[in-house]
Amino acid sequence: MKESTPQQRAYYRMDTMLPFSYRVLTDEEASHPLPATADAAFIERYFPSALSEIETRVQETIETIREKSSLMAEALTALNDKLNFIMHGLGEEAIKHTLPTVPVNISAGGLSFSVNNAITNNSIIDLLLFLNIQSEPLLLRSHVVKVIPHPDATFTVAVEFINLTEEMRRQLVYFIQTKELELARHKQSI
Repeated sequence: MKESTPQQRAYYRMDTMLPFSYRVLTDEEASHPLPATADAAFIERYFPSALSEIETRVQETIETIREKSSLMAEALTALNDKLNFIMHGLGEEAIKHTLPTVPVNISAGGLSFSVNNAITNNSIIDLLLFLNIQSEPLLLRSHVVKVIPHPDATFTVAVEFINLTEEMRRQLVYFIQTKELELARHKQSI
């Protein structure tokens, strides 16, 4: 999987969709180590932005619909309230599977993704991602190596993983290899 020349990246990268969230850390937060595993209570407490972003998008969409049809907006508000009630009642296991699925470019050494807000180079970021929805999430610490601004006021952020265990790196490599095989099979079937 490693490439052969020093000028190339250390690992193969690929574009894919992953359930994913991130959190930019303060210097104080970055001085504390990550827990070995991320249970649902930790995810809900530590990565609330993922859940609140979804709720914000739902509310904004309902308000847009309200301009055209107050009855439809009321129905959607009731459905959203019901879903929120169900989510709180399902317990911790369900919370782990509520992260938004976003496009990323991933390797065994780092990740890049798009954001709407500027993040500074050398920031420390914690990442939460599911390589396989049936498995436990990976909780990874990383540092920002590049921020690329785009004309539409979005940014591509490239990060390098910090202190990966061999098990984490193995999971990343296995995930990428599995995705490559799936892609090759799909191309053969066309």
